[in-house]
Amino acid sequence: MLQTEIKIFLSVKQCYIYYGQNVTTMIYNRIFFFLLCVSLYTSSFGQDMHQQMLDSFSGKFMTAIRTHEKQRVYMVTDKSFFTNGESIWFKAFLLNDISQGISTKSRFLFVDLVNEKDSVIKQVILDAENKQTNSRIVLPDFIASGYYWLRAYTRQMAKRDVNSICVKPIYIVGRIDDNFSDPLKKSINVDSIPTVTFYPEGGSVITGVNSTVALRISQLNGKPLGIDGLVKDSHDTIVARFTTNTNGLGKFDFEPNGYRKYRAILNWHGKEISYPLPSFNFYSGQISVTKQSAGYNLRILLGDSIYRKDFLTYVIGVSKDSLIFAGIGKGLYEVPVAEKNLPDGITTFYLFDEGFNLLSERSIYVHDNNVHIRMATDKEIYARREKVSLNLSITDAGQHPIPSLVTISVTNTIFSDPGEQCPFTDTDYRKDAIDNLYLGRIECLTDDETDLMMLVRDNNYQTLSRIIHRPTTYDTDSLLFIKGIVLNKKNKPSGNEILTLLSNSGDLIMHTDTTDNAGHFCFPLENYSDSTQFALEVRNLKGNIENNNIVLDTFVYPKLNTPVSLKQYLPIHTKDIKKYLNTYYDAELINEDKHLLPRVIVKEGKKVVNYDESKRVSSNSAILASDDLNERNSVGNAVLKVGGLHILNGYLVINGLTAMRAPDATSEPMLLVNGVEVAKSTDLGETSPDMSYLNSLNPKNIDFIEILKGPEGANYGIRGGNGVILVNLLNTQRDLNSGRSNVKTFYAKGISNPVPFPNKDYQLKDIKTTTSSDTRTTLYWNGDYLTNDVHNSTLTFYTSDIPATYKATITGITIHGDIIYKTIIFQSK
Repeated sequence: MLQTEIKIFLSVKQCYIYYGQNVTTMIYNRIFFFLLCVSLYTSSFGQDMHQQMLDSFSGKFMTAIRTHEKQRVYMVTDKSFFTNGESIWFKAFLLNDISQGISTKSRFLFVDLVNEKDSVIKQVILDAENKQTNSRIVLPDFIASGYYWLRAYTRQMAKRDVNSICVKPIYIVGRIDDNFSDPLKKSINVDSIPTVTFYPEGGSVITGVNSTVALRISQLNGKPLGIDGLVKDSHDTIVARFTTNTNGLGKFDFEPNGYRKYRAILNWHGKEISYPLPSFNFYSGQISVTKQSAGYNLRILLGDSIYRKDFLTYVIGVSKDSLIFAGIGKGLYEVPVAEKNLPDGITTFYLFDEGFNLLSERSIYVHDNNVHIRMATDKEIYARREKVSLNLSITDAGQHPIPSLVTISVTNTIFSDPGEQCPFTDTDYRKDAIDNLYLGRIECLTDDETDLMMLVRDNNYQTLSRIIHRPTTYDTDSLLFIKGIVLNKKNKPSGNEILTLLSNSGDLIMHTDTTDNAGHFCFPLENYSDSTQFALEVRNLKGNIENNNIVLDTFVYPKLNTPVSLKQYLPIHTKDIKKYLNTYYDAELINEDKHLLPRVIVKEGKKVVNYDESKRVSSNSAILASDDLNERNSVGNAVLKVGGLHILNGYLVINGLTAMRAPDATSEPMLLVNGVEVAKSTDLGETSPDMSYLNSLNPKNIDFIEILKGPEGANYGIRGGNGVILVNLLNTQRDLNSGRSNVKTFYAKGISNPVPFPNKDYQLKDIKTTTSSDTRTTLYWNGDYLTNDVHNSTLTFYTSDIPATYKATITGITIHGDIIYKTIIFQSK
């Protein structure tokens, strides 16, 4: 301030010296230039003051926006149409909702497969903290046709904000039943009166200027409606006409008169239905946007009751969690915004009055401005089992590579997600779902359709301007802690017992703990792989072995009900199902009668068994060797191929029921691993404890599985009457039990590690000469592909035996939080 005053003072002195010709002239000139300099000083001071106020408000506003940052899950699957026994390959991106960067604030990410009754069919746990969120879910061989959903969430989402979980619809064709009907059963009442919602540009209708009003028309069940309509004033004069698209969206322009009322008119089954337009706001302003060749033009308009030439307003532009524009103006004015200066994604402009009261807000969407995705195959048409080279590059406007984490899938187009073809195919509409994640993966939108969605999604300021105080750190997640209680021979809690926990994952790991007075113990393990083998041994304080009973606590997973508004339905029809069956099922029939039991290798006329036959209990048992297990997607699926094993009411039974009652967990076969009965839980994402445990095992660690049916299991007591499943691990797996009765051996459900996608390589001799039919529906999947700083990447894979049109899809996020999505089409004949 002092420097400014000095500068102004020197200017007055210079003026005085320059005009010192005579006394009269000098006096008048002194007064004139003194007033001029004071005016300059006041103007400069006012501008600085307004700029400081704008800077201060902008900083506080951005701080408030960043407090709204919460976690958001974005899920990608290889396809959306599956059949029983297949794997659902998926990648879950856990993001910061505002900045769109990868979030690591949660320890675990849970992914469930649920049915229409919201019952959990499968569940996996992902290591979100270490960004390992690429996995698969193996579908049971016996699963009914119908709609299913994948839902992904953190513990915080399940506890505090269930509406923020990710719910992705899929459809499963259970080939074991032909009782599927048209999946889309929701009827539409054609006689119900349509619903019309209006969205004035900038949030308000102001008079005296040309105004744009967007609208959405839907039927009673929320289904969008494409229809023609018109706008009339109170004198019954037509002032505008409109047409909504297949998404139910449309808009019209008119210049409202403050002394008239306006209504939209629809002709519905020969009857005119009238809908009044929103009331005028004479005290509001408006940001109106027009697209130009070099960018956008913002028109700042004022309502009749606040308009004057010196009315001061501020304009702020925000993209994600960054301030990208700030300006000051008076009266009615226009502001050009160059598109090259805008980041990709949604930018929202906010208009405030001098007291920073919101007058208007308007969003725009920029696509492919700073992120350029190029993807192409080396050919357009391929033969069966031919090698495909897929070239990929992700660069900025200056052709510099952008490090990005992406998922790449190549599938038959009949398995594509119909919901990604065009927007709002679901029957539920939520404007808060129109964000960068949504818009970034839809390629069919025109510029006009995108702008309609921007008009619809306004009015976010009142939410974002409030500062939310959230805990900066989350409590340690004790999900994987191994806890329990030690009971003595009288079945009473036993305190001061020393427990030793051994783990057989890789190197032998040992932990110790001492029970408290109530007999409780806890091993605070935070990370171990799914199906890790553990053993617990109990000793007293003198080091002597105790044969006490160890009761393990069951793992407690987050419980939630899927919000109905998030459970959308894919537009799949019976013809889609028949197309799949006609294309793939007939080709697979040649492999359906493949006998898996027992599998032997014949060499020079001598029968060679490919497992350790010395461990076999009965010569009449059914055997699943390692080859049999590796051919199926999971151990549970392989077991279900054995004759006589069925799933009834969700439980695994052998040769039907053993009692005249509904099956339950006690109806299932006895399950032993290396001769030791395992601890099972019904809280692992399966109804069946046996199937849950079997599916948690890694087939590569198993030598063979022996199944005893009927009288063969009598040596195992009463439980053996339901049958016995004996899992024999390879010799490379340490037997933690070592034959000691005081050791409790069990397998725990831990982190689901990424599983490599089984790519076919027809350059390998043993695969090239195979005669079995290649009926893959997904040719390629990579859930964690990092582009780093290379300009071009080349991926290779092979086509199958099925002539088809294939879609290659890349989905992901750049290091800057920009959404990546692109698809290309090629053919195999």
